[in-house]
Amino acid sequence: MEGYTYDEKEDFGGMKVKVLGPTFEEGKPEERGDWREKLATRDERLGFIRSAMRYWYNADWYGSEKRKQEA
Repeated sequence: MEGYTYDEKEDFGGMKVKVLGPTFEEGKPEERGDWREKLATRDERLGFIRSAMRYWYNADWYGSEKRKQEA
């Protein structure tokens, strides 16, 4: 891979391994990313908000966050 920087670190066994360094570009974004511009209609926006609120405030969890017993 050309143009990337690598760091040498130790793994859990004490062996030295090459790890990919930072890959982001320096500076600030030129334009503001607004989630409302990506969703065209009012129904799409409401659906996005409903699913986000369900994710944060509902007792149902999906995927890797689902627990067999609550904490």
